[in-house]
Amino acid sequence: MAALVPRENKIKFIMPKNLRVYTLNDLPPEVRAVTFAKCSRSPEPFDEIAKELTAEKSAEFHEKWVVGYGHASVGEHAILSLAIENVSILATKMIEDTRLASYTEKSTRYQIFSRETCYYPKKIMDSDLAATYEETINFLFDTYERLSEPMAEFIRKKYPPETDQPEVLYKNICKSKTCDNIRYLLPIATLTNLGMTANARIIEHLIKKLLSSPLDEFQEIGRMIKEAGMKEVPTLIKYANTNQYLQATENELQKIAGDKFSAARAEVAEPVTIVDYDRNAENKLVAAILYRFSHLPYNQIYRDAEIMNQAEKEKIIDESLSRRDKFDQPIRELENIYYTFDILMDYGAFRDIQRHRMCTQINQLATTVHGYEIPPEIIKAGFENDYRAAMDKANTAFEQIAVKFPLEAQYVVPLAYRKRTLITWNLRELHHFISLRSGKKGHASYRRIAQLCWHKLNEIQPLLAKYIRVDMDETGTSWAANLTTEK
Repeated sequence: MAALVPRENKIKFIMPKNLRVYTLNDLPPEVRAVTFAKCSRSPEPFDEIAKELTAEKSAEFHEKWVVGYGHASVGEHAILSLAIENVSILATKMIEDTRLASYTEKSTRYQIFSRETCYYPKKIMDSDLAATYEETINFLFDTYERLSEPMAEFIRKKYPPETDQPEVLYKNICKSKTCDNIRYLLPIATLTNLGMTANARIIEHLIKKLLSSPLDEFQEIGRMIKEAGMKEVPTLIKYANTNQYLQATENELQKIAGDKFSAARAEVAEPVTIVDYDRNAENKLVAAILYRFSHLPYNQIYRDAEIMNQAEKEKIIDESLSRRDKFDQPIRELENIYYTFDILMDYGAFRDIQRHRMCTQINQLATTVHGYEIPPEIIKAGFENDYRAAMDKANTAFEQIAVKFPLEAQYVVPLAYRKRTLITWNLRELHHFISLRSGKKGHASYRRIAQLCWHKLNEIQPLLAKYIRVDMDETGTSWAANLTTEK
């Protein structure tokens, strides 16, 4: 047998010579989606695949594979950016409940709103409650507009400019502080603008939810999103219609809840309560951290974590989290730990907190039954009576309208009134939420919620809470701690 001759020519490079990275942004969304989809069965480069495609061929592909065979993931490569204008604040919360998308919304903190930008539900306006609704909306905006300049003057006196502070910066700071106070008067019927970027699969699901809603505004938004989307991804969303499962299920569950809880009164509760959490969080986290660096099954590693002493566990967790720089995210293993919070917060704070969508949220309807909040600066500026009159007017209108139109009554509720939201976060997302929303630049009401979330976590699992970056400085939030909840 002949001896093997060693190879003289060795591979002299590491990266392949034909490594390429490029965009396909010049292609229509549906063609992009098919281009990527064909990758699984075609050896050709993406740009060569794209050359063979037309809009018609792409539509045929989607009809066969996405619609016919249910390969909906193909639609995730078709990205749309939607400009959604003059929709109510209530509607934006429905839209933003769609998690896997990106949003930017008109801010109540940096812009002044007017009565011309408000939604009037057809069912109410066609009823004998039209005058009640219109008068209440006008009263809220009258108060909002009337207090705007005097509140700004109060803010300027209370917070004089710092030495060498640019005038433009000072004006912007004063405007945001003014809006922080008077925004509570805005009803959630206030119209706003929303930018949304999502893939066709997500948009199809959103359209179904909107079209299946009992609220006229939501249905109209669903129709308009579908109309706009059909110009870009007609095959991928053309079958998005009213969903009987969503409609019937919601109707039946609403009846059951109404029969069971119609006479019940809400117990007095703290703003933030942890109603459920991972009791074995430390052991699960330690096991998850070590799992990646072993070939052992998880259960075996977990049993080892159970018998570790506290010092051993702390060392492992510390090694995993202590070296983070300012913008470093904690490791993914923290996603194995969960906490469920029942949060009672004003609707203004809810607008911001709800946009943390990497979690599971269950929202109750907007209402006036939990009372409202009043910033101490409103009182100190001498506008308490005006503010309370507006809240009382809204409460009376809500109670009257809710008898006939319980869903439409939400539109008349001001941002000052509180609502309940059940949120289940994993520990990694809690790091993000608490560190971002407890920061000094945030609005005082959601800063307080973020701080309370950290306090509650620290009470039950201090070892895990200590690594969360939380700003507990009361500067800017002291008034939030004294918010009243009177009706």
